[in-house]
Amino acid sequence: MSTAGSVSKACFVFKSKQKKVANPEDYFCHDTSDSTAQTRHRAFHTLWDELNTEIQILQSDLNTRIFDDLIQFTQNASSKFTFDPDDSTHQRVAYEIPTAALVTGVNMPDHDVMFANLISLVREKVSPYVAVLKSNDCPNVKSVMVKSITQLMGNKDMMDDSIDDGDNTTVNIKKINCTMSTLAAWYADKFNKPSSPKKKRSSSGEGIETSRCPPLVIVLEDLEGFPPHVLQDFVLICSNHLTDLPIVLILGIATAVTAVHRVLPHSVSSLLCIERFQAPSSTNYLTQVINKVLMTPRHPFKLDAKVFQLLLDIFLYHDFSVLNFIRGLQFGLMDHFYSNPVSCLCCPLEDSLETVKTLNHQNLEEMRKTASFRKYVESQPSKDQILLLTDDKHLKKVVADLLYSMDNYHRCFFPMLDCLHCLVKKLPKHPLGKQVREVYCECLKGNISETEAYKDAFSLLKAMSKDEMTILLHQCIDRLAQEDVPEELKSIPNNLREFVDRFENLEDLTQTVGDTTGDDENTEALPKKTDMHTLRKTLLERKKKKLTVYEVIRTDTVEYLNEICSKYLACPRSQPLHEIFYYDSASEIRRHINGAPRTAIQTALSNPYFYLQNPSLQGESNSVSPALPDVCIIYKLHLECGRVINMYDWLQAFITLIHTREGAEEEEDPKQPDKKLQARFIRAVSELQFLGFIKPTKRKTDHVARLTWGGC
Repeated sequence: MSTAGSVSKACFVFKSKQKKVANPEDYFCHDTSDSTAQTRHRAFHTLWDELNTEIQILQSDLNTRIFDDLIQFTQNASSKFTFDPDDSTHQRVAYEIPTAALVTGVNMPDHDVMFANLISLVREKVSPYVAVLKSNDCPNVKSVMVKSITQLMGNKDMMDDSIDDGDNTTVNIKKINCTMSTLAAWYADKFNKPSSPKKKRSSSGEGIETSRCPPLVIVLEDLEGFPPHVLQDFVLICSNHLTDLPIVLILGIATAVTAVHRVLPHSVSSLLCIERFQAPSSTNYLTQVINKVLMTPRHPFKLDAKVFQLLLDIFLYHDFSVLNFIRGLQFGLMDHFYSNPVSCLCCPLEDSLETVKTLNHQNLEEMRKTASFRKYVESQPSKDQILLLTDDKHLKKVVADLLYSMDNYHRCFFPMLDCLHCLVKKLPKHPLGKQVREVYCECLKGNISETEAYKDAFSLLKAMSKDEMTILLHQCIDRLAQEDVPEELKSIPNNLREFVDRFENLEDLTQTVGDTTGDDENTEALPKKTDMHTLRKTLLERKKKKLTVYEVIRTDTVEYLNEICSKYLACPRSQPLHEIFYYDSASEIRRHINGAPRTAIQTALSNPYFYLQNPSLQGESNSVSPALPDVCIIYKLHLECGRVINMYDWLQAFITLIHTREGAEEEEDPKQPDKKLQARFIRAVSELQFLGFIKPTKRKTDHVARLTWGGC
């Protein structure tokens, strides 16, 4: 008997070769001669882990209060539930659904993280039975019921308890009729038993005593996205089963609580016992992130003025999302270590000093190429210039000294920045802004003491009263008296206290100092002929103002504050080797974080080589090459047409180019082209219509209308 047939039908398994997983560190080694790639890769991960950990702690601390209130509300909402139908208290509260209206704000990208943390806390501290509903998954009532009941009854812990002692089969959720009656029957079978309260072991290892009847928490993350009729029916269904189920609703609202009344009529909204909870605003969260992560000497990585302003503009004018701001910060950190060879020293001072000792000649040459270091070399004597450019050992010592200087600069910069913000945050018209980040941005742009806003602010300080000036000085003293202030700034609080003592010991504010020196014999004679305006101006110039003691002290105080602010708030770009710590590629951030889809599509269609990097596609962007993909040919041909495009002419031009590419002769009958070419043409035109470049028109038969003009 031949076995060829059976062998041919057999199944043979061949183990595939194990694919090599790409190592992220390899991407940093785009130059094989770069010896600092591994160091930069490790520094990037270490620094980002520190930043991310601190950001997570800030977010947790910011939401702690609102989460605690929500947990307390959820626990109290189900405390009065009982299966006893004769309980009058239960009957009285069973007509309204306990509802927490969580106003989250319009920063939609941040909501997923917030609700994920909230749901984990509810499951840990209140009840394991939580259902999460999103509007894009719930177009009708049936889907809402299926999603909620499946999540509530499909809990792993609950399924383990539902196993019958005599049978090893569990409940099959797919075969259950997803109605509230089914859920009520399951809940009664599970919890309507005489038993003592259970203790549930939390993730932290502590025993948490749970209620005998834990609530069924249903979270609607985006209330405004649900269809109104779906919400109405769902609320009515839940209200009809409150005597059987301890249902608690948590509504995520992006706008205001009035959205509930816009979506639900009064007859339905009256069934909800709503309590409002306001989540912390995204602006407060962003302020905390900037103050604790960017404006601190603890983390060496900093953003330049253009990058910092770009990320702020995206936040303020685009999405109000702190999560997207953090993603931009992470991308800037990654690109800084990837594209900047000298970023290997962007680490804590102790580590950077050790790294300096390991630098080779090529790494030191990268240091010499930086613009700030060239400017530093030009400011040195000729002998030192030769040593800096030729002697690597001498350069390492100088780089170490410059790193010390940069660290001391940052340690002095940020306390003085806080002091300047204390001085100007309540001035009329806010010349330097209300937020400390606005003052910080001005400092990044250039020397702040030379700006008009700074001069206006100190002019307003010279007009302050005694009490206002004293309060501002005390605020500056409190900030500079903290432990993180370097020794160089320790003398400033004592000097400010002396000014405060001089203000408090004033005896006579009307006392004048100095005498006028307008002796008659020293004054020039007035001209014999002059007008009233010139005479008045001349007399006012000769008259010298008599200053009181308070005005003299106030002037001295403001001049001293101006002196220390000008000294310690110099622009970071004025510091040698600031390129090690400051990331300034705003164009990369804009291209990757705030991309322009239309520009990218037009670039891909007009020059596909830019993305595909295929040598056969390389050529002039203005010419129509037959080697291009079909959709690119169709796109370029449509650019040559007017407002309305003839489909037949378009098809003939396309076929002509394809024949040129394939080297085929033109068909004898042009009115009946190849069906394959027709299909390719129709597909390309459909893709162009899907991208929004053309649309059908009824003005002419067999024509389409062009939609884009100018720069296309």
